[in-house]
Amino acid sequence: MSGVVNSVRSLIQGMVHRKLQILLLVALVLLGGLAFALAGYLGIRHGVEARMRAIEKQSWEHYNKGELYLQEGNIELAMAEFEEALRLNPNNKDALEKLRKLQAMKKQTPPPTAPALEKALDGMLEEARKLYDQGKWEEAITALENLRALAPDFEKTTISELLFSAYFEAGKQKAAQDDMELAVRYFNKALEIIPDEPRVKAEKEKASLYIEALSYWGADWDKTLATLQKLYEMDPDYKDVAEKIRQAHLEYAEVLAYLGRWCDAEAQYRIAAQSGADAKVKASLNKAHYLCHVATPTPSATAEIAAAGTVTPTGSTTSTTSAKLLPHVPGTCPSGGRIAWADYDAARGIYIIYVYDATTGQVKKLAEEASNPSFSPDGKTLLFRSWRGDMIGLARMPASGGEWARVTKYAEDTFPAWSPDGERMAFASRREGDRKWRIYLGWPLAEENVSELYFGTRPAWSPDGSYIAFQGCDRTGSHCGLYSIEAAGGNLRGLTDKVGDTAPSWSPDGSKIAFMSADRDGNWEIYVLELEAGREIRLTDNPDIDGLPVWSPDGRCLAFLSHRDGKWGVYVMKADGSSPSLIASLQGSLPNWMDHNLSWGR
Repeated sequence: MSGVVNSVRSLIQGMVHRKLQILLLVALVLLGGLAFALAGYLGIRHGVEARMRAIEKQSWEHYNKGELYLQEGNIELAMAEFEEALRLNPNNKDALEKLRKLQAMKKQTPPPTAPALEKALDGMLEEARKLYDQGKWEEAITALENLRALAPDFEKTTISELLFSAYFEAGKQKAAQDDMELAVRYFNKALEIIPDEPRVKAEKEKASLYIEALSYWGADWDKTLATLQKLYEMDPDYKDVAEKIRQAHLEYAEVLAYLGRWCDAEAQYRIAAQSGADAKVKASLNKAHYLCHVATPTPSATAEIAAAGTVTPTGSTTSTTSAKLLPHVPGTCPSGGRIAWADYDAARGIYIIYVYDATTGQVKKLAEEASNPSFSPDGKTLLFRSWRGDMIGLARMPASGGEWARVTKYAEDTFPAWSPDGERMAFASRREGDRKWRIYLGWPLAEENVSELYFGTRPAWSPDGSYIAFQGCDRTGSHCGLYSIEAAGGNLRGLTDKVGDTAPSWSPDGSKIAFMSADRDGNWEIYVLELEAGREIRLTDNPDIDGLPVWSPDGRCLAFLSHRDGKWGVYVMKADGSSPSLIASLQGSLPNWMDHNLSWGR
């Protein structure tokens, strides 16, 4: 019997439990609906309140216009504004009060007789003429427009002629005051009265070209100069157009110099100097001329063989060239490992990566149609820029040579740099439509699995993998130089303040950054920044180009590219800049040498 009772009791408890669950579910649904309805109500209420505030604001704007018309004695226009203010906001008591007073005044004032009205209009026209004769163009325009609004048929021809001239003169006045947008507006008003009037059309076109040129300023120098030149051809004495052209050439030259396009920069400096050049412009022109011509020397017909480590490429990508062994004296360079760079075969029009073995003194041709090599931390793999038609972008291969594997697919991707753990990479590219340099992070073993880090170029990882040094600017696009940023994207820090500082290379102990710059004495030299002290030390002092520094794995030496003695070559020196020595001569020319880099691996 007790078992039956227990079964019944359990059945009842289950029913009660299920009933409570259903009630709870219904309650939740009702509460959710109520919350949704409340949110909807609050949203609608917020929207209505915002709309009411906007209407109230418009009402007060019309009220203020009415006050201005009232001060000028324009009763009819003032009443129209007060009526509009009340239409928008019937609770605008100030507008209502003003309107009632004006309506009462109008009832008490008998309508003027025809002679009286004529006299009043003559007086207004006379006052407008005085303003016109005094050259107070904008005040004359206001008076004439008010007169035309009050009596559209009164002296219609005379008022139109005066308004035309006043708008035209006001436009020229505003152009002289550099208020070009308002000048164009006044010229358009004049053309509404007399369409296609030649003088006004010409002034409007010149003002419009001036505005257009300034809109391109700093964004598109070619369009800036083309627009200014068109304006100059129309009127060489228009405002400061001649000086604007000169300034545009100078600023364009500065941008080209910053990008390392020295020959283009030289052309712009030379044009600017034709109209007069101060000492600064002359110095910039000389610097650009020098860097243009030493950076792209005339290719020699045959490659010259140097005494130590000179390379004469052969058809095989695994050929070696015997070189004079360098003495391995403690404290001198090289410090072991391998140094990679790209040379240019002018006859075939291709880049070729070579590797110098600092232990044996031999040079090996590693890969054709390739540049910008970067050894992995363990020295087993090489990232590089591929120029091969079937593998454009970044690619990787065994450091001893072998099959290529694609890593990215954009031709603009360059300057690859491994993270210290060998798992990630950083690189620079102008792959986006705006053609601005950006730094990307990715994985060398995963094709096109990349993410954008920051605007800049030539990334270099810190030895602990936490920071990346690069050439760039602050977050406003100014104060350019060398910067560092966390690999996670935060803590942007400025390291140097010269826009031409570039090609940073972190020392293995993380205490220094080597870089190259031409902004300190007008010539490309190599410097070291001591991070803790913030001190910059110059390492090279040569009248020709020294650049693209890279540390040896043990931190005792630096390799760099130089055009000493009129020939491109790869050099090594101690970390303090002493004992520079040539290890390999390049074939002859090296187009766009600043687009290259060296790598010193294990």
